[in-house]
Amino acid sequence: MTGQPTSGLQTDAPAVVWGDLPVPPLGDTASDSASVVLYTCAFDSQIANRALAVLHDFAARRGWNVVHDLYDLAALDTPRQRRTGWRTVEHELTSGAATGVVAPAEQEIAWYPGDRIALRVWLLGIPAFAVYPQAGSCLRTPDVAGAVALPSGAGAPVDRQLSRSYRLNLAGLRQVRTDAITRLTVLGWPGNIMAAVRVLAILTANAVVHANTDSGTDARMTVVLAVTEDDELRIDVQDPSPEFRDSAAALNGEKGRGLREARLLGAEVTWSLAEDGRTKTVRARMVPGEVPA
Repeated sequence: MTGQPTSGLQTDAPAVVWGDLPVPPLGDTASDSASVVLYTCAFDSQIANRALAVLHDFAARRGWNVVHDLYDLAALDTPRQRRTGWRTVEHELTSGAATGVVAPAEQEIAWYPGDRIALRVWLLGIPAFAVYPQAGSCLRTPDVAGAVALPSGAGAPVDRQLSRSYRLNLAGLRQVRTDAITRLTVLGWPGNIMAAVRVLAILTANAVVHANTDSGTDARMTVVLAVTEDDELRIDVQDPSPEFRDSAAALNGEKGRGLREARLLGAEVTWSLAEDGRTKTVRARMVPGEVPA
């Protein structure tokens, strides 16, 4: 779906086109000479800086002038009034220094539905426009060579996917978090990417804790992020241990906190053994929509 930003925020966000193809024409308010502020909210400064780099590229392709890029290190449900970076965004918009704000997703500014409505009303009153690239569509990207085989199951065919191998230790977890937002943004999944990042963190942390092997620090896990033709996100984490103790209780949210949180974030979690029985894959499936409160 392709949309255009208008005065204030619209419910159908503009399409995101990555690569060298032209971006759809802009509306009157968001002109080619628009001045924008880039903003993101994350739990890690490296993730925030990578997200801002993606937003810089997005703004540059539209010919927009970036007057400021800002981020807050805070939980997503932190009120906007308590965020130092966001208060600067508000000043830039109300003073006229910028005519719009670009953020990965509306939920990074206003987590709760009622707060998002208040944000839209405020933007209309300035007026200023807001653009959320993660809510748009994306060009199809080819499958990455070497991706692990996805577990069988019903669902639409995979449209695009990325995969990468990580060390099965704390350093690997840090790298997963560093890569997550950029990779999900490149894939163009139109759902709540911050929720997906948290689900990915849960699955990989479980792999590090529970998939101990004799190979020690040489052990690795493979993460595959895939988006299907009907916009379902599949997060696959393959580890070298075929065991999944108390899997039924864990997957139902009856044991442990991690997978219970994943369910609350809207993920359906399943697991499967490889054909040779030597490894397993834990899969989280997510669809675009509101994250349960």
